[in-house]
Amino acid sequence: MLKINKKDQPTVKVFTGVTRKTLACGKDILLARFDYEKGAVVPLHKHAYEQVTTILKGCQKIIIKGNEVNEEIVVEAGDSYVVPAQFEHEQVSLEESVTIDAWNLAP
Repeated sequence: MLKINKKDQPTVKVFTGVTRKTLACGKDILLARFDYEKGAVVPLHKHAYEQVTTILKGCQKIIIKGNEVNEEIVVEAGDSYVVPAQFEHEQVSLEESVTIDAWNLAP
């Protein structure tokens, strides 16, 4: 087991009003904390891996599209959601929000 100190967890601005702190990254899994300003948008995108998210604070609208699915949900503190691999998705922060996200990076 490898400890990752707080000082070694890089923080980057990924979009206007959105920052990501990489909490841990192994060979196959990435764990990150995201901080969102109210009104911040993560534009429609997709990736080759599954994403799991838990809302720690705030409220967001999530739009998920793929395989004949077109779903729009509102999530708030305590809620979680899953985005399957290759599904397009977008996030809109309805208020200041904090999430923990995990990705399976393995092919």
